[in-house]
Amino acid sequence: MGRISFFPLEVLGFFFIFFFGALLHMVYGWSEGNAIVGLISPVNESIWEHLKMLFVPGLILLAVELFFCKEVPVPALIVGKTLGIYVMYATILGGFYFYMLFIHHNLIVDILLMALAVALGQIISYNVVSKLNVSRAAEWIPLVILIFLGAAFVLFRFIPARWEPFRDSIAGGYGTN
Repeated sequence: MGRISFFPLEVLGFFFIFFFGALLHMVYGWSEGNAIVGLISPVNESIWEHLKMLFVPGLILLAVELFFCKEVPVPALIVGKTLGIYVMYATILGGFYFYMLFIHHNLIVDILLMALAVALGQIISYNVVSKLNVSRAAEWIPLVILIFLGAAFVLFRFIPARWEPFRDSIAGGYGTN
């Protein structure tokens, strides 16, 4: 397999995460409520479920970069991509609840917020990977964090928490009920 330089892949990664994530928004409906599909795509209009739109493409991009970007140290890549995903989450959560203080739910603002979140996440990821010297031992912490986050998506898919981020903003319920 050929090598791909890290920077161009990070730029392409922005478009991949944004557009594949947007596509994931519709997949559960297209699958007519398939439970397996619900593990990787939003099952309702809660902010928690929408974080899957960043997590799944972010993990796929991490796997692609691990495979193709041989010049990038694996520990740095794992730490950088994990921090990038968390920056995306913080931007979405903080931005959503902040703008909701001033205006009602707005699809255009949501789309712009997602683009901003992905851009910031990719910038953080690139800077961490290219500028920090990460030890092999340090990669386990973010790897465990990613595994726990994935497990939380699976758990809360079937047993949704009764907290505001898990509430369907349209139907008002939790989960698929």
